[in-house]
Amino acid sequence: MAKTLCIDARLWGIKHTGIGRYTQNLISNLPTDPGISVVLVVAPDVAAEPEITKFKKYIAKYHPYTPLAQLEMLYILRKIKPQLVHFTHSAVTALWPGRYVVTVHDFIKHQSKGVITTTKSPLIYWPKYAGFLFVIWTSLRRAVHILVPSQYWKDFIIRNYHIIQDKITVTYEAADAGFYEPSSPASAPTIPRPYVIHTGSLYPHKNIGVLIQAIQLLKGRVHLALVCARSAFASRFPPSPYVHFLGLLSDPQLKSALKNAGAYVFPSLIEGFGLPGLEAMAVGTPVIAARASCLPEVYQDAALYFDPHDPVDLASKIRQVLSDSKLRQSLITSGRKQAKKYSWAETANNTWQIYQKALH
Repeated sequence: MAKTLCIDARLWGIKHTGIGRYTQNLISNLPTDPGISVVLVVAPDVAAEPEITKFKKYIAKYHPYTPLAQLEMLYILRKIKPQLVHFTHSAVTALWPGRYVVTVHDFIKHQSKGVITTTKSPLIYWPKYAGFLFVIWTSLRRAVHILVPSQYWKDFIIRNYHIIQDKITVTYEAADAGFYEPSSPASAPTIPRPYVIHTGSLYPHKNIGVLIQAIQLLKGRVHLALVCARSAFASRFPPSPYVHFLGLLSDPQLKSALKNAGAYVFPSLIEGFGLPGLEAMAVGTPVIAARASCLPEVYQDAALYFDPHDPVDLASKIRQVLSDSKLRQSLITSGRKQAKKYSWAETANNTWQIYQKALH
């Protein structure tokens, strides 16, 4: 009789950025095994997606990071009665007594915390933060296996939570196959050239302030395109005619914006993996990255690195990439080669092996 594996796919899809892409690509590339029956828990808005319809599924209405979601997911899991659950993010169902695997994408909230990192009042933020720490601690202790996207975070868990290394597996992420395909010029947003581009949120750990300072130092010679939802954090940055907020883009629009950019800049102080940089490399855009967190591990020598605390250094690196055609071509070539080292099929196969060991 087949054993039941339940995958938490509530954050499936690109609107949930890195975690959403991870969940979508993991599920799309899973091998098949007659001895394992896969059941998904999904949000209502993605239940009809073609990649999901082939699986048996249950609908969850509440966002995983809310208290009501804890109760809802517990109710759903009791109905499914799986032999194993894969929580694809750190918001595990704390009261679920069964066996589970958890993917922890990063520990950014451990290293970037306090009221400066939120728009909520301290009365809301600190209790929520305490709850987050409890759920993380519980998930790591009780999980039968832990998946992380880089060796950097595996080492962090071993060092800070004293978990044995055999309980943790690194499963790298990858750029979607579509980023290697030619882009449509018609879908490109209109941005003054030359420009550099960044995709992601405006949270403080993203270090966008240093990037904007670097653009100001270039005195109008380079524009900056920010692909993100315009949040309350945007008000913390001075207005500039050279900084353009593009909002969220579809994948075809993003590919065009990346292709036309002089460089992709990743100034983050902390990252879980750095998938947007790999997407830029796949498109053929040079990457300038902070020498911080897991980024040097993931990009290796395929990016040009800078001190994330020094806008002068970043401005200099942007100037170099835009003016030195030999350097630019070298970064494009090495970037494409580096991006191809990572594969969602390999990630899914490695994850499937973890499932098999946990189920047998």
